[in-house]
Amino acid sequence: MDYWTLYILSLLAAGLISGFVAGLFGVGGGIVRIPIFLFLFPVLGINPEILMHVAAGTSLALAIPSSIMSSKAQYDMGKLDIGFLKSWIPSLVVGVIVGIFLMRFVSSRFLEQVFAFVILFVSLQMFFTTSEFKITKEFPGSILKSLSAFAIGVLSKITGLTGGSFTTPVLTAYGYPIHRSIAVAAAGSFFVSILGTTGSIINGMGAHGRPKLSLGYVDMTTVLVMIVPIIITAPQGVKLANHLSQDRLRKVFAIFLFIVALDMIRNLYFK
Repeated sequence: MDYWTLYILSLLAAGLISGFVAGLFGVGGGIVRIPIFLFLFPVLGINPEILMHVAAGTSLALAIPSSIMSSKAQYDMGKLDIGFLKSWIPSLVVGVIVGIFLMRFVSSRFLEQVFAFVILFVSLQMFFTTSEFKITKEFPGSILKSLSAFAIGVLSKITGLTGGSFTTPVLTAYGYPIHRSIAVAAAGSFFVSILGTTGSIINGMGAHGRPKLSLGYVDMTTVLVMIVPIIITAPQGVKLANHLSQDRLRKVFAIFLFIVALDMIRNLYFK
């Protein structure tokens, strides 16, 4: 089996897995895709100084179709609180724009460190809490809401995640209903993926060491290979999730994320 055949098959497998996991656990597939990209992309000879930039940009581009479909589905089912969304999106968008700006000045290593510790935190949060975990019974005022949306926007952009891993647990912890939280996360992911991808294209124009077929920091070969498997398997993950214990699934996935985070930290600091 030649190099390119093996590489394409690896990307197809990554698409199948990340789409399925996104649907199964209700999180953005980027939390699975990016560790895979950080492993595969160096094989392509991508400049280590922009490795995380390309991984994040490519992951956000792959999230566009799924975020559109998820947002539409939530709206059609009447779960999307438009009033809440109008107060949530502006600060989220500002956060993404700030994240785009910050990525022009930070190294790939720094972004990898942020990603590693973010998924470490997410893994611990998923393992030690349930989907019903709450800090407050009533949603806090507009200032805390805006700050939360802004922080999620920044983190989403610099980690290449669309925000579902942050938005749903944050909103439910604030006492917002779980199904409406998932709907807001889906709609937010649409804005994060569109704006984040655009920012990655602009930031990466002319960058040294990019993949041959790329738009800025978005590797189009990876997008074209993985997009169909993601679209196919995400709904299957959702269907299976409806027949399994969510709390048990959360703990299994949390253990997986914990192992990935520790491996990334080991490579960053102890290799």
